[in-house]
Amino acid sequence: MSNGMKKTAFILFLIFFVALVFQISKASAFSFAVIGDTQKFTTGRNGAFRQAIKNISSQNATFTIPMGDFCSGKKCAKKLRTWKKIASPLFPNIYPVHGNHDQISSSDWISIFNPPMNGPNGYLGWTYSFDYDNSHFVVLDSDRSKWHLIDQTQRDWLEQDLAANAKENIFVFFHEPAFPVSSKIKEGLDARPAERDALWEILDNYSVTTAFSGHEQIFARKKIDSSVYPGAASSIYQFTVGNTEAYSHKKPRRAVEYYNRKKSYLLVEVNGNEITTNLYSPKGALLNTFSFAK
Repeated sequence: MSNGMKKTAFILFLIFFVALVFQISKASAFSFAVIGDTQKFTTGRNGAFRQAIKNISSQNATFTIPMGDFCSGKKCAKKLRTWKKIASPLFPNIYPVHGNHDQISSSDWISIFNPPMNGPNGYLGWTYSFDYDNSHFVVLDSDRSKWHLIDQTQRDWLEQDLAANAKENIFVFFHEPAFPVSSKIKEGLDARPAERDALWEILDNYSVTTAFSGHEQIFARKKIDSSVYPGAASSIYQFTVGNTEAYSHKKPRRAVEYYNRKKSYLLVEVNGNEITTNLYSPKGALLNTFSFAK
């Protein structure tokens, strides 16, 4: 083979290699949105929730996970159908988390959201998991049997679900934070510390990528490691996304890396094991960016 042919072959190989790397990177790059408490949402075009939906739609999030407390009271099902109309640009790619104020029947919940039905008995449609690309997603219910509790039934199912997982990233979602930092201290999963610790032990054992919650109507980022949860073998970021259209809770009383009391939503970008979180105001102003690798 002449030098010219060798050079041409090398260039073609280089082009192929770069294209292959690009395709692998592209295959593992996607984003999802996380919406906080919206129980005070308004139907007007300038409502914070409606503005957030518009911007999430324009940002081409692959899917959206609302963190619960869509509505409240005995007319919750009717309000939730109005919520769905406002969020219609994002349907059917909505994976809901049940909040303590969401007083709604299983039949209404399932008919509105059509969630995956692979959870444990007694929690079908409320607790479930799904895969997307290189990531595994788990939704748990902290308020179905009792408030402030992810019970043994869910924990047993969770452990089996995570044991079967082969994906690179694991994202877990539940309404009430395991480690509240503001107005919901002792009114989150920490109200039942033994049950909370049993849950967190599973998350720690499987080194989940991130845990998301709502309930506290602020945004807060907190690293949960052995200084917070004694005996932790890994560190897990807890993101509280609690206020997209609600009243603001007080500033944190526990240490956090970052917080914001303004109405907001979160866009999470996943690129392999590189995770970037972008916090936006409902109108689309970037409030904070944070990146980490798990």
